[in-house]
Amino acid sequence: MIESRVAVKYATALFRTAKRIAQLESISRDLVALSELLSKNVLLRNFVESPQVLEKDKKELLTSTFKPMISEALFSFLMLLLSKHRIQYLVSMTEEFQRLVKEDQGIVEARLITARSLDQALSDQLREELEKSTGKKVEMKLEQDPSLIGGIVVILGDKIIDRSIRYQLSQLKDQMSALKVY
Repeated sequence: MIESRVAVKYATALFRTAKRIAQLESISRDLVALSELLSKNVLLRNFVESPQVLEKDKKELLTSTFKPMISEALFSFLMLLLSKHRIQYLVSMTEEFQRLVKEDQGIVEARLITARSLDQALSDQLREELEKSTGKKVEMKLEQDPSLIGGIVVILGDKIIDRSIRYQLSQLKDQMSALKVY
């Protein structure tokens, strides 16, 4: 819970700054690369996240390693995260930052969960329908969940549209349980 609030707060601040200084694309690219590096390099991640390592040592390492490679704004952001003891949320911040960039570009992510795989024609048709209803470009992530039995579940932002047979059977069970028989 705290991680998501921290991620939203800092990612929003970085997004606004990057947009204001017209470096949205470069900061986005560098932020993703940094986040991937911290995710993959356990030693580096442990070093910068460890409370036992002095802040000045962390800053020295990040300065010598990343300052020549990234924008001044992103470097300042990293230093801020270190001083506020928030560097451990960088991966979550990156995800939120990328969501904000996509939103700014008029792109929305949709997760489509089906019992079986969809053919390309149906997938394209669903994308078109979602784009019409949202007025935005839709990036779809297709998933399979055989427990749905049939139908589809669409997760679009904070909306869930559940048209699965599993859900319909659950609703029918609830309705039948609520019936009083005399």
